[in-house]
Amino acid sequence: MLGLTAVAIGAWRGAVWGLVAAAGGVALSLGWTIRWRPGRLRRRGPPPLGLHEVLDLLRQAYGGVGGWGIGAGEGPWEVTAGAEATDERRRRGEALVQLASVDGRLHVVRDPDITYIAVGDFPYAAGLALSGDGQSEVLIDQVAGALRRFVAGMRLAEEQSAVPRARIVAGRVARLVAGAQTLDGMARATVELAEQVTHRGVALVIAAVDSARIVAVSGAADRRLSGVQLSPDSPVARALATGIPVATRGSEDVFGPGVPERRRSERAGTAYPLMDGSLVVGALVLLGPPLGPDAPLLDDLGPLLTDLGPRLAAARAVHDAERRAVVDPLTGLRNRREFERALTVYGPKSSEPATLIYIDLDHFKRLNDTLGHPAGDAALAHVARLLETAVRDGDLVARIGGEEFAVWLPRTQLREGLEVAERIRRSIAEKPLTWSGSAYALTTSCGIASYPDPIGDLLNLTAAADAALYRAKQAGRNRVEKAHSGH
Repeated sequence: MLGLTAVAIGAWRGAVWGLVAAAGGVALSLGWTIRWRPGRLRRRGPPPLGLHEVLDLLRQAYGGVGGWGIGAGEGPWEVTAGAEATDERRRRGEALVQLASVDGRLHVVRDPDITYIAVGDFPYAAGLALSGDGQSEVLIDQVAGALRRFVAGMRLAEEQSAVPRARIVAGRVARLVAGAQTLDGMARATVELAEQVTHRGVALVIAAVDSARIVAVSGAADRRLSGVQLSPDSPVARALATGIPVATRGSEDVFGPGVPERRRSERAGTAYPLMDGSLVVGALVLLGPPLGPDAPLLDDLGPLLTDLGPRLAAARAVHDAERRAVVDPLTGLRNRREFERALTVYGPKSSEPATLIYIDLDHFKRLNDTLGHPAGDAALAHVARLLETAVRDGDLVARIGGEEFAVWLPRTQLREGLEVAERIRRSIAEKPLTWSGSAYALTTSCGIASYPDPIGDLLNLTAAADAALYRAKQAGRNRVEKAHSGH
């Protein structure tokens, strides 16, 4: 097994640093020395190696087919053996190194013919791809150790260079946010990055017209906080309203009343507003006691807050536009377009079972005519909430017409689908709509069809569910009817 017993690595951006990696007794010299003369250092021999070259030496030492690294001032770079890496291998390697740079953990991924190994120490990371998926734990430990020393060398070099840490942090924010595919992905990357910078639990809050919601929490924070809607009286809400950081005092919870109960030490925190120009778009909440005005940590936190505001606003705008394209504005459910897309994605040749339930609100026109359209809208929103509580994660609830809904249950057979349909019918019948202080009973009719039994063609599922719904209406409403092979 080849290895690096002692490697002296030259100046990088004006710094002198060293790397020692032991892996088996073969020494590899870089062929240059540093000679001491009074008052100065003088280098003899070939010019110093850069990061790319050193990482490539590690790749060669361990027989790797590719390597990736992230330095403080740039995005991921790649070294390969001979031919260029495939796009899939490149994406996997870069993604793993990006993840390691944020969470600081060892990551080992075994693909059918490749083993990826990556380590990080924010904002640096490095990784190698080795041929084969059966690499021994001993070899993985050796590679991880060598990569950790390489990453430590990058940190030492940067600390000895003139690159301001503020620029490093801002660059990492830009790359992490740019690499996120969704608003949720960006939020998760942001809180983990902030935790690495501050060494504290972090939460990200997004401001809405009349509310604020926690969209992501870091690993050191209470996971139960994610998704919580905050009270208008909370300290975070005050920070959003004023654009001024707000810190809690005494036993006051930074997230205000109505959030999961936690220990007093976990309730303290400071909400820092995130600005897009003069507009407050959210807040980064740093848990723990308030920072003093001269705290060194603020030097790292400042660029994060400055850069995050406009990027959060841009990601939110994209998210809202995408949501409008697939969400029914009245109920918040998916719309018909998204429902049809979900059925198409499942595929007409799928071997997995699936069940579709069509639901129609009984006597909806009578309700509209009697109480008015605002009451009708309230009834639709009421039913939508009950439908959402009746299904599992991964199921889809959509409003596909005026008072008609669809529930798509992938990987669900008819028996389980009938249980869901009956639960929906019973829940709506037992929970009346409250309107102007009075209760109004609602009922629904349900038609259910399942693939492959009894409907053998997935393309016929919608027509079969619609026919079953029609029979439920004809049979007196407030009931569930199932489709037959001939509809």
